[in-house]
This record gives sequence, C-alpha cells and structure tokens, in this order.
Amino acid sequence: MAIVSPTARRLILLSGLLLLPRLAAAQAVGARSGLDVNELQAELATLRGEVAALKAALADVQRALGVPAPGGQAGARVSPEMVEVLKSQVEEQAQVKVESASRMPVKVFGTILANTFVNSSDAIWLENPNFVGNPGATGPRGSMSATARQSRIGLETSGITVGPWQATGTMIADFYGGVTGFQTGTVMGLPRLLYAFGRLETDRTAIEIGQDHAILAPRDPTSLAALSFPLLYRSGNLYLRTPQVRIDRRVSPGVALSMGIVAPIAGDASTDYEFAPPAGAGERSMRPAFEGRLEFARGSSSSAGELAVGGSGHYGWRRTAAATTMAAWAAAVDFNVRAGRLGASGEFFAADNAEAFGAGISQSGRAVGGWLEGRFIADHRTTVAGGFGADRPRHALGRVTRQDNRTLFGTTIVQLTPELAASLEYRWMQTDLGLVPVTRRNHHVNAVFSVKF
Repeated sequence: MAIVSPTARRLILLSGLLLLPRLAAAQAVGARSGLDVNELQAELATLRGEVAALKAALADVQRALGVPAPGGQAGARVSPEMVEVLKSQVEEQAQVKVESASRMPVKVFGTILANTFVNSSDAIWLENPNFVGNPGATGPRGSMSATARQSRIGLETSGITVGPWQATGTMIADFYGGVTGFQTGTVMGLPRLLYAFGRLETDRTAIEIGQDHAILAPRDPTSLAALSFPLLYRSGNLYLRTPQVRIDRRVSPGVALSMGIVAPIAGDASTDYEFAPPAGAGERSMRPAFEGRLEFARGSSSSAGELAVGGSGHYGWRRTAAATTMAAWAAAVDFNVRAGRLGASGEFFAADNAEAFGAGISQSGRAVGGWLEGRFIADHRTTVAGGFGADRPRHALGRVTRQDNRTLFGTTIVQLTPELAASLEYRWMQTDLGLVPVTRRNHHVNAVFSVKF
C-alpha cells in the first residue's frame, strides 16, 4: 500500500489548521458583537465550502497513491507494470557502481574471447591470419594452439550536459599488442589501445575527437573469431583505427554524412619496439589527411528488411626520404541488404599508397580489391555466413613481396544467450609471393567462445 509522503501530509494538516481558527474566530466574534445573523451564516458557508474542497483534494491524493479511503473503500491500486519498474530500479541501485573522480556515471564493459585454432601452413598472425608467409628452411609448417589475446575491456562515461549537447567518452583496449620477451610470453599479451574518444551529440549531429574506426570503409564481414582486426583485412577489407576530428550528421531520414580530419598515418612505422616512434612519411608531409562518407539506409536489424549503400574516400600526403611529396588516396563503396532471413554485404575499393589501411596487402602503390558475403539467419540464435575477399596490387611498388592475396571463409555463430556466444570458422587462404609468383596456401579452423559483460 502506498503511503502519503511527509510533505503532502504536512500541507494537508496545515491547510486544515489554518481553516479551523477562522471558523472558531467567526463564531466568537459573532457572539460578542452581535453581528447580523445573515452575515455570520454567509461567512460560515464560505468556510464550509473551503473545508469540503480540502477534503475532496485529500481524497484525490489518496486515490492516486492507493491509500484506502474512509469506510474501507480502496483507491486506485499500483499496476503490475509499475511494480516491475520499481523492482528493476531497486535491482539497478543494488548493483555495485564504479565511482569516478568527476562523479559522472562510468560503465565497464568488454568481451572475453577465447580462440582455439589450427593452421595447415605458415599463417601470419596465428589466431587471426590475414595472409600466408614464406615457409621456413624445413618447409611449410602448420600450427595449433589457443589464446585469449583478442579479449577486450572498455570504459564509458555519460550523463554530461553541455547546453543542448550530451557528452560521452569511450576507451577500449585489447591484449594484442605483442608478447613479452619471456619463456612463456605467449600467454602474456600486452595491452593495445583501440579506441579513445569523446563525443558530443544532439538528435541529428555529433562531434567526435579522439581515436576511432576510420570514416573510410567502416563495414566489415561477419565473424566472431576476428576481433583484433576485422575478417578479410589485407584481403579486400580496408581498415584502420586513427586519431581524428569528425562530424556525423543525419541529413534526413535515411541519409547520413560524415566528414573528418585524420592523423597522417602512412603505415611505415618500424616493426621493432619504439618507446617514442620517429616521424614517418605521413607526419613529415606536415599535412593532415581528410576523409568523408555518405550513406543511404532504409530499415534496421529489427525490421523485416534493410538496405544500406555508402561511398567513402580518403585523401592525404606523404613525404619520402628523398623530400618528394606524393598523394595517398583510397575510395570505397560498400553495401548491406537483407530480406527476411537472407542477407548480403560487401565492399569494393581502389587505392594508391594506402598500405596503412591494408591495401596492396599492406604495400605501397596502386591496388584494387574487395569482399562479398552472404548470410542466413537460421533462427533467433544461429547465423551462418560465408564469403570471399581479394586484394591485388597493380603497381610495381606493391608487387615486390606479395602479388595477390585472397581468402574464402565460412562461419556459424550461435548466440547461446545475449552474453554468451560460440562459433566455428573456416578460412582458405592463398597468397602469391615475389615477383615470380610462388603460391602459398593455408587452411585455418577456429573454434571460438565469447562472453560479453
């Protein structure tokens, strides 16, 4: 049973106390001064009306709060929906909260990802391979192991208001930053910064500053096994996380525009450990790079069907050791379509000196490529997907080490609960190495278990 709040109780009692003295005073004055009986009756009638109005107001409050009315008649009861809302609010407040110095809400989230994998040949990045390398002196070698290096952890803060804008901040890291120089260093994955950005948003516009997925070619194939880098990276799927300042704008229903200034990453950093990396060709250009994307979309993942088509581009510069400034650019078109349980998506690109995005199999020069996948949603828990990706350098600079790279994949993902998922993924990979093609192939099988929190 709901209880009248202390504030409401005080207001009701105060109103009654204020009226009672007026009634008593009117009767006493009338008796002493011999006022006209008609005037006294009129005053008493006014006071009785005010008392009746006060009682009616009190009855309304009792009915709204579910307090039994006099005589045993109960007012309106609290609905089951209200009970569930109150229960969820109590449970939420009972959770252990993360306390921040700013007193703003902070949420901890992440993914524990366990990979158990087998490679038939010399895969580059064993648990998430993207091309096949040259065999060792003893010939092609396979591998088998398990790892959790692709697991992620993140922090998010919200609830910050700046005029009409709502501000949020996000930071995410994984453990794919290498291993320590120790005998069992393979199980001591080093942290790696993935995302770190602040974002100001209204209902139609967002301004973001920090490191995030590049505006260029944001769509990725379906995979639970590839979290450190997306599936088909260096095999037709352009990808990069980069520091940037961007504006996202919903121009009209279904039409979105993104524009940004990004750090001039050239993909030429040393492969050795560097505490303070020197300026690369991109930084030496002394110019930022620019990116943009326009997307048209209809429907959503919760509707019967959906369609999205986007075009994006990147343009930057680099300055070589010979003090020559050259352009670096990439253009991509991507799509996603679904009708009922069947869906398809893909990306096609052309690029020049875009090895930082994986183009040209991470080699400078001209390259073209892309990927295509099909999906089938068997039921609300199971998704089956398969596809193909290829990257082919066109210019001589991009054909010195790797001439062609292609991957065929198939995956089945089972969502056991909203938090738990399992997957089995297969990849067939072929890489042509050297100016005189030498073909290397790899069969990769990956069993995945994932826990989100």
